[in-house]
Amino acid sequence: MRKKVKGKLYFLARDAKSRMKNFNKERSVFEQVPYARACFSVKEQELYSKVCKILSRDEVVINPIKELMDNKYYNSLSLEGKQRYMIDLSEKYKEMKSRYQREQEEYAVSSL
Repeated sequence: MRKKVKGKLYFLARDAKSRMKNFNKERSVFEQVPYARACFSVKEQELYSKVCKILSRDEVVINPIKELMDNKYYNSLSLEGKQRYMIDLSEKYKEMKSRYQREQEEYAVSSL
């Protein structure tokens, strides 16, 4: 009887499965350090200012991710890269939207 040898693919699949199980359990950076504005990069600060402009408008924005996208960079990516870019951008938008709402609530409370 031969002994099964586990290869690299087995370990990669095991790690991927573990990440998927823990995906919802992980907290975002914004939830862990809500007031750490100094650690944002210049690109993240620019993205946050765009998110603030989108959310502060009085009109309903149907596709905010499209407004945040860098079309030149997006068109240069492969299909997998485009998918990853959209997922990352939507996750950042979600986190920055919650940060914006939190700051607006704090501002409303402090102005009373």
